[in-house]
Amino acid sequence: VDSIQEFRGTDAGNMAGSGTGGGGQFQLITKSGTNNFHGNINEYHRDVSTVANDWFNNQAGVRRPNYIRNQFGGNIGGPILKDRLFFFFNYSGSRIVQSGTQNRIVPLDSYRAGNVSYIKASSGGTACAATSRQNTTPQCIGIANAKTLDPQGQGFNPNMLAVMANRYPRANLLTQGDGVNTGVYRFTFPQPDNHNIYVGKIDFNLTQSQRIWARATVTREDRVYAAPQFPTDPLTFPFQDRSYGYVIGHNWIIGSNKVNSFEYGDNITVYNFPTNFNPTGINTFTFGGGTTTFLNGAYASPSSQRRRIPIPVVRDDFNWTIGRHSLSFGGTFKFIKTNSLLVSDFNTYTLGLGGNTLTLNSSLRPSDIRGGTTAATTYDSAFALALGRVGAISSDYNYTASGNVTPQGNGAVRRYRYYQTELYFGDIWKVTPHLTLDYGVRYQLYSVPFEANGFQSVQNTNFDSYFGARVAQSRSGISGNGAVPFITYQLGGKANNGPALYSPNYKDFAPRFAFAYNPGFDPKTVFNGSIGIVFDRTVINAVNFVQDQSSYLFQNTANRQYGSSNANSALLNDPRIGSNLSVPAAPTAPALSKPYTPYVTGGVGTGLADNQFNTIIDPKLKDPYSIMYNFGIQHEFPANFVMRLNYVGRQGRRLLAQADASQVIDFPDSRSGQTLNQAFSNMVIQSRASGTVTNQPWFENQSSCRTQCLYSALGSLVLAGDFADFMQALAANGLVAPNVGMPTQFAGNTFMTNKGFSSYNGFLATLSKGNAKTVRFDLNYTWSHSIDNTSAVANFIASSQGYGFICDATQPRACRANSDFDITHVITSNFIFDLPFGRGRAFGANTPIWLDELIGGWTLSGIPGWRSGQALNTNTNAFVAGYANNSPAIFNGDRAAIRPRLHKASNGSVTLFDDPVKAQNSFVGPIGLRVGDRNVLRMPHVWGFDAGLAKTFKIVPDKVNMKFRADAFNVFNHPNFSAPTTANQNIFASTFGTLTTMQAWNQTSFRVAQFALRLEF
Repeated sequence: VDSIQEFRGTDAGNMAGSGTGGGGQFQLITKSGTNNFHGNINEYHRDVSTVANDWFNNQAGVRRPNYIRNQFGGNIGGPILKDRLFFFFNYSGSRIVQSGTQNRIVPLDSYRAGNVSYIKASSGGTACAATSRQNTTPQCIGIANAKTLDPQGQGFNPNMLAVMANRYPRANLLTQGDGVNTGVYRFTFPQPDNHNIYVGKIDFNLTQSQRIWARATVTREDRVYAAPQFPTDPLTFPFQDRSYGYVIGHNWIIGSNKVNSFEYGDNITVYNFPTNFNPTGINTFTFGGGTTTFLNGAYASPSSQRRRIPIPVVRDDFNWTIGRHSLSFGGTFKFIKTNSLLVSDFNTYTLGLGGNTLTLNSSLRPSDIRGGTTAATTYDSAFALALGRVGAISSDYNYTASGNVTPQGNGAVRRYRYYQTELYFGDIWKVTPHLTLDYGVRYQLYSVPFEANGFQSVQNTNFDSYFGARVAQSRSGISGNGAVPFITYQLGGKANNGPALYSPNYKDFAPRFAFAYNPGFDPKTVFNGSIGIVFDRTVINAVNFVQDQSSYLFQNTANRQYGSSNANSALLNDPRIGSNLSVPAAPTAPALSKPYTPYVTGGVGTGLADNQFNTIIDPKLKDPYSIMYNFGIQHEFPANFVMRLNYVGRQGRRLLAQADASQVIDFPDSRSGQTLNQAFSNMVIQSRASGTVTNQPWFENQSSCRTQCLYSALGSLVLAGDFADFMQALAANGLVAPNVGMPTQFAGNTFMTNKGFSSYNGFLATLSKGNAKTVRFDLNYTWSHSIDNTSAVANFIASSQGYGFICDATQPRACRANSDFDITHVITSNFIFDLPFGRGRAFGANTPIWLDELIGGWTLSGIPGWRSGQALNTNTNAFVAGYANNSPAIFNGDRAAIRPRLHKASNGSVTLFDDPVKAQNSFVGPIGLRVGDRNVLRMPHVWGFDAGLAKTFKIVPDKVNMKFRADAFNVFNHPNFSAPTTANQNIFASTFGTLTTMQAWNQTSFRVAQFALRLEF
């Protein structure tokens, strides 16, 4: 910060000269040397004596985190040759010794002892709730006879018990986890951060009208960026930043009315994310739960990555003033070169539920288990994992350009290249002394990224063609292996003389217009407004991921799915872990040919049955754009008060959105006229009402298993409304014809499309008081509403998270709702108050100098703030339109039940609702293809207050000053709670609405005090 001379920011009303992309535009100008030497030395200090504890740490009995932070540095600038050559150098360093906090789901003592617990239907004649837990209602918790229920007659696997004994600490938060077999272990871990930044600048005045300058920046950082799996593990996730950059510039004043500025520079980002602790080598393990996390893994993920991204930039800006017009021309060219290594080629073993067995049946559960989804899901996950069942193996392999398999664990190197060209013309026209117009146009041309060494493939279709063919096939009731075209991959990109990932957009012209009007009858009032279009940049992060994970010609996956819809057979025949996590050998790498059709053998698609996912860049992808507009009024009142009122709007169009082309599509039964959706919906409704279902004509005619058979095997999926998992199970077990409901090639087939849209409207009011002797302040209020159909960012892969998709690609507006980040009300303020003590102040105006040094010249400052709750979604662990698309719940409209009101339950947990059971009962799971209501919940409001006390001591008047500051962040140590975890947003979970982590207020969730000294000369 000390190297910055000027900071400019624009978040609305961007003019033609502003770019790049649709976000806020910021410019930083580095300080320069002058004819006088100037500089400073500074130290900012925090330590454990100035830090409070986190609310949850106090609750769990976890000691206050270690925290020592020293931020120090200084700068100096001055002349090398008077009036001609100047230098400036700044050093900023920090040494942070701190502890992070992490929650891990671990087994409860009963589970560690070999007991599988479950929620009973009743106890002593009293019905047991779905929220029953060992620590609150132990009478409602039963212990299953695992040996009797195990089809192999073995019971709790001793090797599984050994893993838990050797790796898992005991839970210290019994209010979290499912409370039946799992709790949470909360711990602190060392998270040091050593950071150094060097900035140097040289300015040289060639002539009175020409100046050249050069700036260089070097960053060196070493820190721990993530927690180890458990606190006894060695350093696991270090991070190194070795970035640097430079820029040279030439400023030329041409005559009295022209100015040109030229810059050339290169920013080189160098990041390294290694994994230092990997005792299981190329094997990784996920533990139980099917589509949910039952236990956190025994070991951390071994994945690692590093990247080096140079971004050379050439920029020129020319300004020419002609009369009342100020014309500007210019442009920017970037040649971006990404070089990355991603190590993700491992064997992933799923233990417990998984593969083709995602749920158990009643014969494998205790006879007195509670009905409903919660009790069944909790028990099924615990029982299957207790047996040590291996559910699935997924092995990732990388290939060379010639098609040879590389050793697992070595990763893949990618070198992408792409270009960004931007040109603009603008004019500021002083129409009258009171009216100014600013108008122009910006042209943006973004090339299509390509892999320089040819590690690039493209598919043979686009989303609209493929999905349109599926819709037509389904409506016509056509099934069979050839009913849906297969997706095939071939070499692509410039290096292979192949097709590009998508076509470049040559028509990205962005007109912009603004005005400012200062009426002559009221010179203290200004009206202003603007409208314009902005285009977003290339989605390179998404491109890199897709090419590294779903290229098939250079990366491929071999899978082995165990089990079937017959859970008894699965638990009887599927392999189980041996000692020291010994498991079956991984499947071998698939043999490749070009072109390549993944997950198809002998003309039969296998990916749906094997739970295979795919991610594709849509060849019809276009650059997203937004229409931005605003209107405002500013008026200056007496006593230096200024009021600003502004309306700001933004309409996002063609936004990047992920759609699943393999989503469930309704399919008719020609004999009965009933559709698949109608049949499944009837089963869901009847199951929830009575626990039984009637025969449905669709299943009687279309499935060899028929209605009662299917309900017996897959009743838990029916009860949850889990349509996609239900259809996948039918396909995996050959119980329905190929390509009915879902295509056989992929279970999930994500396309990066332009089907996203958004709408933002906001009102902003600011009252400022400046140039006052004692008090200056800004008071800001914002009312806003943001709506979209998905809020996922470009480098977010929805299939790996279970949300972020277009809810239903057949109707993209189905999940049009509050944006994930929507906040209705925001109040912020800042103030500076000169305390009225000491010389020249109201009290003690004539005090002696020695006393004035103690009591005079002090300034109090503060930043208070408050905002209403952020939008929050529910989930159901039921996948409706897509196999990885976790559906929100259907809301019954009882707003009072879901109103946010923090509530501390009798067991010590913090919940979002005053009555969690009533809130839970205001939702039901999805029914058929009807997805739920997105983002209907709200988090509670948050607030905080930061304050500072400062004084300047004049060591040598007008030459040397010493500044002292004492700052406190989150002064009142007010706890603001983060959103519930994904598991706690599940309406069927006993922990629905439970809050488990803190939300930072200005980067800290607990009070932190800081002391600073600055010597300035």
